[in-house]
Amino acid sequence: MIGSYGVVRPILVGVLFAIGLGGCQLALDFDDETSPELSGELPGLFEDRDDVPLAFNHPDDCKTCHENQYNEWQTSAHAYAMADPVFRAMVKMGQAATEGKLGQFCVQCHSPTGLATGQSEVFFDDTNNVFDQQLDMDPIAMSGVTCTACHTMTQVIEPVNARVVYTPNGILQGPFENALPNEFHGSAYNPLFDDSLEDFGRQCGSCHNVVNPKGALIEQTFPEFAASSAKAMGKTCVTCHMPEYIGKASTGPDAPDGLVDRMVHRHTFAGVDVSLLAPGEFPGDVQMAAIASALLQESVEFAAVYTSGTMTIDTSITNLAGHAVPSGATAERQMWIELIVKNTAVPAIEVFSSGKLTPEGDLRDGILEHNTMSGTDPQLAYYGQVLIAIDGFAAMSTDAKASARAQIDLDCLPFGQGATAPGSLGRAVEMPWQADWQCDNLVAADAIAVDNYDMSGLPLGNYTATVRLLYRTFPPFFLRKLEVGGGLDPMVKTRLPIVEMEATSINFTVAPVL
Repeated sequence: MIGSYGVVRPILVGVLFAIGLGGCQLALDFDDETSPELSGELPGLFEDRDDVPLAFNHPDDCKTCHENQYNEWQTSAHAYAMADPVFRAMVKMGQAATEGKLGQFCVQCHSPTGLATGQSEVFFDDTNNVFDQQLDMDPIAMSGVTCTACHTMTQVIEPVNARVVYTPNGILQGPFENALPNEFHGSAYNPLFDDSLEDFGRQCGSCHNVVNPKGALIEQTFPEFAASSAKAMGKTCVTCHMPEYIGKASTGPDAPDGLVDRMVHRHTFAGVDVSLLAPGEFPGDVQMAAIASALLQESVEFAAVYTSGTMTIDTSITNLAGHAVPSGATAERQMWIELIVKNTAVPAIEVFSSGKLTPEGDLRDGILEHNTMSGTDPQLAYYGQVLIAIDGFAAMSTDAKASARAQIDLDCLPFGQGATAPGSLGRAVEMPWQADWQCDNLVAADAIAVDNYDMSGLPLGNYTATVRLLYRTFPPFFLRKLEVGGGLDPMVKTRLPIVEMEATSINFTVAPVL
């Protein structure tokens, strides 16, 4: 049964549901023709209840009592989750490529309500002869990760792949044991929301820890944080991404009387993703881009020096974040060093460069499919992830798969040199449904990454080096593939910002070795 909707307001009426599909989907193999497709009727999401009051599902229902939180949320990546054109293009491409076996894997985090109400159906498009997914849903589902999606979460079965239980029975979960009664909803303390507890963050980890059905590690932000010194020192996900302040938990025209100031949290969910819609199309796009840039700039310390003894320019990136840098869907994130060396002639002449982009805007890594100048930047210092497909993986035994992955770990090369060693079983792929494993080149939490650029080939003389640490959310080659395979608007890649995280310059002399 799919819940009925109110006539006056789009509210979910009288249903109790749980989303716990992650365990089933971990058993799904996109390459296995016998794998169960998740495009049919969703199993066991609904239980009929006659005694459950109305659940407020649309964020607009929350605005009149929680105006501050609503205004912050509507600018956030959570509100952007279903509007994101890159996400929508990836789903379209993924459903076609996997013949519908992608199922609800992506939507389960981007629109929990859409999944739970059965609106995100996977279907066969007879006109175009491909599988597709319904992503145009009712206003509640299109609101992405909503107030209800978080505040009716009653259990985290496991912090991976949306393994959570939602109970939208009109009682909203939160961190307060003494919430004031009100006429709109019940309130309940739930330890999931109590950031003073040691295991806080599991609800964040449920969607910020993604393992594809083949076992490739697509997003590891929560496990990275769980192993960090930030976690050991008592910091939590919300320390950075929902900063605390003193204020009222309820503001707005319908806020109840008698509220007192207490410690509350921002609901901007600040991160590194920004709107790639047309300027002004998504609320707060300029503001959130500025917040994302500031967060990136605060996440590292960067330094560069010339060492005359080794004739190298040596750089260091000190990770100050509570997880790897970059983090998130790291196959899509790019952090790299741009180094440009010029002599001191007038006019100055560029004599060395690394990290400069091709005319198409791509990094000159050593992966042929990524750029038109493959292998021309062998000293490239590029931090991110390359997804790897392993030849014959689907037919391997469990032990053979583990052995192949262990070999891939040994085969991984710096991305400027091609990501995997010649003759490796693995090859670079771009999309998460293609991946059997991954090559990571990330700056781990609490780590310092050092890169050395060989300047010994320069003639004797004086030089100036400009060094920048740069970041962007998507590589252009990835977006171009989505234009072809997922119908992505070509204008999207023109809106992709490059953030300067840190920059410095050094003067040095290449002198005879004594």
